[in-house]
Order: sequence, then structure tokens, then C-alpha cells
Amino acid sequence: MITSDPTVLAEVFNMINQMADDWEYSGEVTENTRFLADMGLESLDLVILGTLLQQRYGQLPFAEFLAEIGNRPIAERDITVGELVEYVCQYRRPVAVRER
Repeated sequence: MITSDPTVLAEVFNMINQMADDWEYSGEVTENTRFLADMGLESLDLVILGTLLQQRYGQLPFAEFLAEIGNRPIAERDITVGELVEYVCQYRRPVAVRER
């Protein structure tokens, strides 16, 4: 099991909260919040979120990640915020410090 980085968790929460208005979701977002069942996202929404994550954390195998979710039994084709954070922690690349 991958240990989640609290900084990544906070940054993902921030991204989700910024996008929540576009998703018409007003509930509280926790690590156990499911993107499809709870928030009502569609696959395009996940792709947009994946793009934002890659801009922040470098190239991630996000297409493969979504394909793996799609291959799950129908009742399990969802992902929690916590699972997404663990995925990012596993595959992220160090972000270069930009000099001013």
C-alpha cells in the first residue's frame, strides 16, 4: 500500500474544490468521496482532472489508470479521492524548483 503524502492530499483537495462548482457538487469532499457515485462526475471530468494533475506532478500513466478502473466489475468502477491521491503519490515525478 502506498502512503499518501499530506501535501499531495491537500493539493488534490484544493483542485477538486476549485472545480466543484463546474461539477455542481456542493458536498464535503473527503478521502472516501467517490468521484462517480458521490460527486456525479463523468469520464470527461476525470480526464480534465487528470490533465491538471499531470501539469502539477509530471507525466502520469493516467490513461492506463482510467482503463484499469474501466476493467473493474461494474459495481467497482469508481475511485475515491484517497485512491487518486495514492496513485499520484506512486507515480508523480519530483517538481523542479523554479528559480526567480
